Amino acid sequence: MGETMAHPRAFIKASIRPDNLDPELARALKIIRAGFNEASTAVPRRAPPTHPTGDKFKPPVKVLRAGQTLKPRKAPWNLNRNNPGRILRIYSFDDGQIFLGLQIFVEVNQKKMTRPKFWAAVRQQLDALAAPVYLRVDHARGVGGAVRNRAPFYLHVLSRGRLLYEDGSNIWACDPAPEGLAPAARAQRQQDKFQAEIAAFMAQQRQFFRQKNYRRAGAQLRNSIEAAYHMILTTLHGHSYPETDIAFLRARAEALAPDLRQPWFHGPEDYEAEFDRLRHAHGGTHRFRQYKMSEAEIKTLTTCQKRLFKVADKLCQKKIEGLR
Repeated sequence: MGETMAHPRAFIKASIRPDNLDPELARALKIIRAGFNEASTAVPRRAPPTHPTGDKFKPPVKVLRAGQTLKPRKAPWNLNRNNPGRILRIYSFDDGQIFLGLQIFVEVNQKKMTRPKFWAAVRQQLDALAAPVYLRVDHARGVGGAVRNRAPFYLHVLSRGRLLYEDGSNIWACDPAPEGLAPAARAQRQQDKFQAEIAAFMAQQRQFFRQKNYRRAGAQLRNSIEAAYHMILTTLHGHSYPETDIAFLRARAEALAPDLRQPWFHGPEDYEAEFDRLRHAHGGTHRFRQYKMSEAEIKTLTTCQKRLFKVADKLCQKKIEGLR
């Protein structure tokens, strides 16, 4: 299985460059990215003929009324310019029970991008390599659901795999720090940024709690825990996700560090119900006025919050010290 590995340049650029990789793995990574970009290029379904057809039919000319103008012709429906298909992340992992050669997992943004026709040419080129390659592809929503259900394969890829590539649109991985800083300094800079954000949320939480506005206090408590999970994912694995579902972030963070489950095990039965209450605090606060949260629930969740921050700070500091 091995230990959790993060790319050494994870804190330097959002679009990760795989330096010092095995030549076969680097070549496979290049084939996957280039082949997918070529296969996913949008093509109109009905292209105009390139040669004369000999058809003498002419469409009727539309007569316009006074002041009427022709609307521009829309692009074909299969040209999705607003949300084109793209690769979000590429992992390499090691699992002898699945395959003995190179093992690569690709996460794409749309389900239709997992169809075999997009990967036929890529798999054909990978089969021509000297080392055999096992390739598995899934879309982001499917990966998120599998992580929530604790599917063993996805938990293994996230906790034991190595991040080879990540799309640069990830807002949490962008760090405007100067290029001259070392990876440990960049990680510490990002850590301090998250700590300041968490402290601001906690200050507002205490203010609303003193005012006995427990609904707003619960929303700020939830925001602080969400920022803590973003901090954990960014520091431990070099990236996080632009998600606001706290259960999704918790599942991915606990896949990397099982110790993060300890703060929520304060009771044998009711801890999951309280976490579900916290999960809906943000949406309930802004959408439903009937959403309520009691003083006792705030105190119990605050205890879990402090335990989580303590464990998170310990794990992040250990990771930063390992980068030095």
